[in-house]
Amino acid sequence: MSYIPLPRLLDALIDPLRASLRDKDPYVRKTAAMCVAKLFFHDPVLVEREHFIDMLRDLLADANSTVVSNAVAALMEISERSDKIDLKLNFTVANKLVVAMGECSEYVPACVPYRSS
Repeated sequence: MSYIPLPRLLDALIDPLRASLRDKDPYVRKTAAMCVAKLFFHDPVLVEREHFIDMLRDLLADANSTVVSNAVAALMEISERSDKIDLKLNFTVANKLVVAMGECSEYVPACVPYRSS
């Protein structure tokens, strides 16, 4: 739904997205992380106003490495499009990414997030 840039639809996406970023299923959280990046492309003010950037930063501490990698990818994409938002990784997050790399393989790239251009 975040691909459709209609203001009314984007507003309707806020509550489900907030819930998805906190969902117990890691697949839902990782998908929601990328949704934030897409939503930022259409309406950066909405994303900042609803504190979705902070929620993405919270996902950097997630127990699931795929969720962490998608949160990093989303934050990278957002930081490339924003003058106000920078992606800075601390030691803890960097270690999580190193662990996530060990869980990936060339045959099953579970931790490699989708990156739109």
